[in-house]
Order: sequence, then C-alpha cells, then structure tokens
Amino acid sequence: MYIPENDLPADLRAIEASLDRAREELPALNSLLEAFGPLLVERTRLRHEAPGWSGPAPVVDADRFCQGVFLLADAGFEDMSAHLPEAAHRLLPLLMRSFPALAQELNALNAAIETGALAPEVLAAAGFGEIITVPQVNAETLSFAAAELVRPFVERQAQDLAQKVKDLPWRQTNCPVCGGSPNMSILRRTYDESEYIQAHGGRRFLRCSSCASEWPYKRVSCPACGCEEPDELVVLRDAARPHERADACHRCHTFLLCLDTGELIDLPDPGRGGPDHAAARPPGPAAGLRASGQAPLERPPGGVRRKDSSS
Repeated sequence: MYIPENDLPADLRAIEASLDRAREELPALNSLLEAFGPLLVERTRLRHEAPGWSGPAPVVDADRFCQGVFLLADAGFEDMSAHLPEAAHRLLPLLMRSFPALAQELNALNAAIETGALAPEVLAAAGFGEIITVPQVNAETLSFAAAELVRPFVERQAQDLAQKVKDLPWRQTNCPVCGGSPNMSILRRTYDESEYIQAHGGRRFLRCSSCASEWPYKRVSCPACGCEEPDELVVLRDAARPHERADACHRCHTFLLCLDTGELIDLPDPGRGGPDHAAARPPGPAAGLRASGQAPLERPPGGVRRKDSSS
C-alpha cells in the first residue's frame, strides 16, 4: 500500500505545480482551473488540519483481512460532525464559485447549517448517503455537498488507518480501508520482486474514490471485471500527454483513468488533488465505455462511526 506523507507544504506545492503545468499545457481549461484550483487548495488544508483517527484503533484480524474483508467492514469512520460547520464555512463559498448553477441551493444549505436548522450530525449522515431533506436544496445537491464536506476528514482518518494494514497483502479491487471503489489508478516506478505486481513500466496502484487510500493491484487486469486477456484490454492516450491515459476493457465496457508518473519529469503526488489526470478522456472509439468506480463518497457498511457508538 502507498501511504503519502501528511506534509501540507509538499501537498500545496504539488497542487500548485500541477495547476501551473495544466495552465501552460491546456490553456483552454484555464477557466476551470481558476474555478477549481482554490477548492483543491482549501480541501488540502482541511485534510491537514483534521484530527485523524482519535479513538482506539480497529483490531486487525490479519487472516480475515487477507481473505478480502476490509478494515472498516464492521465499524466505519469516526464521527467528524463537530468539524463540519467550520468546513462548510470554508468550502461552501468555493463550491458556489466552482458550481455557479448550484449557488442558490448551496447558499440555502449554508444558511441551514449556520442557523442550526441542519444539525452537524445530520449533515454527516448525508455525507455518507442518508437521504436528508433541506428546504430549497435538491437531494442530489445536498448529497454532493455533504460528501465534499466530509471527505477531508475521511481522507485524514484513512491515512492513519492505512498504517495498520500497509504490510498485509491485499489482492482485491475495493479499498482495503473502507471498501470503496477505485476511481483512478497510478503507475509508479518502484522496485518489487513480485512479478504479480511489478512490470517494467511501473507498479500499479488503485486509488479509492471514497477515502483516497491507494493499494497495489495487477497491472494487466480490469478492476471492474477481472479480465486479464490482452485482446480485451486497451490503453487509450494522447501522444501529446503520455502521462495521462485511460485503461479500457472491451469485455465489461468500462474504463479507469490512469496517471503514469514514469512519464512525468516533475513528480507531484497524484493522490493529492492535482488536476492533470482529469484531462485524460477516452477518444471517440471508446464512447460506449463507462467510467469504473464512483466519484461520490461511498457509505461503508458500518456507516459513520460515532464516538458514543457501541460499534
């Protein structure tokens, strides 16, 4: 498992370098970069300031884990609801700027949080998929915004939890920490004696769409259906941007975006919000494919683990 250091200056430098590179190489996306760049930076700050996992660490049953049972299968993340009003104060204005079409609804959500009409505990539950009703806010908008507020705290807790299982083998396509689906993969040129994991171009890591944890996975294999037939798997990329690609599978008609760090001269940490991979899109022939993984925060079976919970 790859565990990035919780180093705020390094995180911010990586984001800024990635944004600068994208502005130079993709000027057509400058308006998007200006809209989303500040959001990436502030989310990084929140993750760095978050308390992490503060209670007793989950007990790791190595045999059970190695059989495919992820770490939080019986619990879930700790309750972060006390921190959500401050997160809303800092992130919602940036979300309004990034998504102007949702500004009116996000403003109504912000008002509900500030007045106490929407309790932090209820907001946290919405971030994990509970159906919550807030006047003047569409259910999908509320789910999206709540997940964005919860995400920095989930990612920070996951950094601590990943240390518990980093030396245990994990061969599954779902996250070893929370069970979430991958939404991208990363190739890193590291040394490993196992041919099962290592290929000449680098080691492949899947990245969780829920908690941003990363774990090694077979390089020539579809994470969605497990297909390993070379004729069914194809790499789609633009020769002008060789570090960005889409790994597609004709058998299950899915694709997963991939960042090949071996093709980058200056290596930002791709797991920390850099926008380069977002520019990778499959060309026309793959129009029938659908993305593998889910971008919204997924609710682990245990839900939000609260400090006063018996779970």
